[in-house]
Amino acid sequence: MDIQPLLTNRGLASLARRIFLAALFFLGFAASPAEAQDIEGKKVSEVAISYNGAAGIDEARLRNFISTRAGETYRSEKIDGDIKSLYESGLVNDVRVLAEPAGESVKVIFEVATRGQIVAVGFTGNTVFSDTKLAKETKLKVGGALSDDAILSARRNLEAYYRGYGYPDVSISHRTQASESGTGEDLIFIIDEGGKNEIRDIRFEGNTVYDSRTLRKQMKVKEKGFFSWISKSGRFEVDQLDTDLEAVLDYYRSHGYLRASSPGVRRDPVGDGRVDLVIPINEGAKYTVAGVGFGRMTVFKPEELYPALSLNGGDGYSSKKMRDDIKMIRSYYGSRGYADATVTPDIRDAGPNQVNIVYRITEGSRYRVGRVNIGGNTKTQDKVIRREMPLKPGDWFNSVELDTAKARLENLQYFNSVQVDSSDGRGGYRDIDVLVDERRTGSISAGIGFSSIDSIVGFINLEQTNFDIMNPWAFTGAGQRFGMNLRLGSERTDFSVSLVEPWFMDKQLALGGELFYKDSQYYSDFYEQTNAGAAMFVRKPLGEKSYVKLEYRLENVEIETESSVQTLTNAYLTNNPTFPVSPANPYPRPSLLDENGDFVRSALGLNYVYDSRDAVIETRSGEKLDIGLQFAGSVLGGDVDIFALSLQGQKYWNLAWDSILSLNGELAFVDSTSDEVPIFDRLFLGGGRTLRGFEFRDVGPRDVVTGEVVGGQSLGFLSAEYTIPVIDNVRAAVFYDLGFVNDGAWDPSPSDLYHDFGVGVRLKLPISPVPIALDYAVPIDSPDPVADKGGQFNFYLNYQY
Repeated sequence: MDIQPLLTNRGLASLARRIFLAALFFLGFAASPAEAQDIEGKKVSEVAISYNGAAGIDEARLRNFISTRAGETYRSEKIDGDIKSLYESGLVNDVRVLAEPAGESVKVIFEVATRGQIVAVGFTGNTVFSDTKLAKETKLKVGGALSDDAILSARRNLEAYYRGYGYPDVSISHRTQASESGTGEDLIFIIDEGGKNEIRDIRFEGNTVYDSRTLRKQMKVKEKGFFSWISKSGRFEVDQLDTDLEAVLDYYRSHGYLRASSPGVRRDPVGDGRVDLVIPINEGAKYTVAGVGFGRMTVFKPEELYPALSLNGGDGYSSKKMRDDIKMIRSYYGSRGYADATVTPDIRDAGPNQVNIVYRITEGSRYRVGRVNIGGNTKTQDKVIRREMPLKPGDWFNSVELDTAKARLENLQYFNSVQVDSSDGRGGYRDIDVLVDERRTGSISAGIGFSSIDSIVGFINLEQTNFDIMNPWAFTGAGQRFGMNLRLGSERTDFSVSLVEPWFMDKQLALGGELFYKDSQYYSDFYEQTNAGAAMFVRKPLGEKSYVKLEYRLENVEIETESSVQTLTNAYLTNNPTFPVSPANPYPRPSLLDENGDFVRSALGLNYVYDSRDAVIETRSGEKLDIGLQFAGSVLGGDVDIFALSLQGQKYWNLAWDSILSLNGELAFVDSTSDEVPIFDRLFLGGGRTLRGFEFRDVGPRDVVTGEVVGGQSLGFLSAEYTIPVIDNVRAAVFYDLGFVNDGAWDPSPSDLYHDFGVGVRLKLPISPVPIALDYAVPIDSPDPVADKGGQFNFYLNYQY
């Protein structure tokens, strides 16, 4: 055994000891009620901390758990809370509070006995992993005292680490011993590793209705496979296996087999630390529901609830549908303020293989919302949390809205976990308790990326999603979103700074702005495009799933054509003396040379967005609709005059085996109100996320001089994609794309349709929360033979807002 010199938080005192010490204090405090009444309500002149014994914990750290402050009014209730916080911190063994009256004020002294310091951590019994590695896995932090909760958490971390490597029977305890330094204690973890169990095969016995393959899909524990080094398959997890067994049985019960059961999972050793898991199944008979009814109710009538039931008389029995119905009934009551309503299904035999279901409802009382208590937020301002709460004090209590509040707070991405519960309030009120565990919301990332469109790119991103522009140095807590991005590559240079206030003037109105510079060479081999300017927008929600957005954008756009364009133009003029275009000799598009120059683009945009997707990344269900109008013109101070309309839609279905079918489409038009539509406002298809069987921006009308695609004024696009999971974080995809780009404005004719078909892979790697897409597609039909360049690879981040 090697003692690792890891300083941690501190040692042990049992919960019973804490309760005993706390009881002694409270008894002592209550012994002099007259004295307590004398100081209640007096002004606190000073809050001091004294140590009973060695000062093992820094005073500043202890003060973090004391809310009583000098200048406040003395309240015994608040003192009680401070004592509780100190005990729960795990930093102290004993707390006494002394109150010294001084005229019209009182000095409050917290006398604490702090815990002995843990100066090192060691291990005994470990043979598979080194002490150094295990010390890291405990996640014990350097310095301070070690609480009971921290030791328990460290033991659980070690057990999870062992089980993750196939040691399901690991057992870990601990002890302390006097440190050799003489100034504290060492914490020793005693490890019984047990034997290694790696899952070779999962078999079922007694199953005749469903095959083993179907039942294995209900389980998260998997057999060891070829990609186990990525998916971690084959690892034996006892707790997860219990959950999986219940999932298998629930699969039966959800398909009518009410009495399905199993005596448990058996492990059959097969040598070399490997085991076969054998799961006996007693399927039983298949049941149908003879009838569904309700017990006594006063708030609702049965005929009000019957239409919302998913499990009805004549249906096959389904435990899943029954759970859904119970949730629906509770939601009905919860939406009316009946927070304590409970629903119990009474299942009784109604003949051979038939059952009747009666929902027994205990309605309880109706409540209003009392206080909204918020805890755990050390950085995020209370108002940032409160404004996401759909329920306010005095409203009728609505348990459904508690789920809404939880979802809203989780969607902020400010917290590791969010708990939203209710508790008894005064009289006919229920308090709402919000407890959050804050996470880091700022990030700095740098790296090198690659895509099939813009080649190699180096990037630096600075982001703070919980920004506070009025809080210098810390700059966190107000819920604003700040971003700064720099991308440098062989084909591009991008820089942007943005700030969004989602609750402008404390109203549900987002205000945002951006400064940007973008130099893009990957658009074409014949010209370089540079955009520099600023944008500002306001966004107003129109309910839970939709919003409107108004944006003003002012930018300078520079198009710089390559010298090769002039060479090709001169050659064309020599061979075509009738150039430039005349009514008698129409020319399809002007030369790219005519696009050269600087343009001031001043534009207003208006979008309506409806979004019911269940997730922005790896969406499984829902839809998104985006209808946009844009106007740029001289009346707004620019020299680009265009009008554009776009309609974009996405639809997702989550099908069998967690497969996902998606449709993605767009219809767009752009027209000029005075002259030609410039090339930077024209429409293109081709490349990743559009027609993947064609090169990037290589579908559309061409310049006859250079052969370069110069875009059109009408666009239509539709893509169907089907993905299935292969292993964890890896999905296989098959897709079909079709689309058109027409030269004229307001021309949705699909007469020249481009088609492609392809396959791909979606990888969700630890280094990126966004899936990476790798696609290969081949053209099926290309009205423009120049655009058909054979199969195309596309590599990009599979992420769309």
